[in-house]
Amino acid sequence: MSHTNCISTLLDLKDKNITFSKNCIQETQIKNVRSKLILGTLSFQPTHCYHCGHSFDSNIIKHGFKTSRIKLVKISGFDAYLDLKKQRYKCRHCDRTFTLETSLVNPNCFISTPVKQAIFLEASHKKSETDIARELNVSHSTVNRVIHSSYEEQPLPFNSLPKVLCFDEFKSVKSAEGHLPCEACILHW
Repeated sequence: MSHTNCISTLLDLKDKNITFSKNCIQETQIKNVRSKLILGTLSFQPTHCYHCGHSFDSNIIKHGFKTSRIKLVKISGFDAYLDLKKQRYKCRHCDRTFTLETSLVNPNCFISTPVKQAIFLEASHKKSETDIARELNVSHSTVNRVIHSSYEEQPLPFNSLPKVLCFDEFKSVKSAEGHLPCEACILHW
């Protein structure tokens, strides 16, 4: 089994276009934390220009690399990152450059899909967003954004009343005097 297959299996990478050299794993300090850094390369021939859609031909040429540091799930208790060198291409039809994309991360994002899946998994347990962020080495706002990205807002019909309306007044704390808080619940079927 080659180095690329071993590392791809370890990291659960589905993209076969990411390759790794023989000595691609380093131990380094990232943000003053001892971390594992994996060096990889993403290179393949695209089918078309990502901007103008023109089919690949001799006018779409290689144009260097762009390195992205992608946050991975922890490996053996260490924070893990993938420095991915992505092949860039220049399209002479539209005179623009584009960088290859992978299913490991969304375009213009540096948090891998497995980290986002781990956030969803941890959010299914009774844990605070701060605890999830600390465990997965991401920010609290990232956890919040990932969790709320899965919700779809449903438009409420305002042309009729729902079948069930619930109202309740309650005393929130013993020391509260005067007005009682009110809770309203609307149930749609």
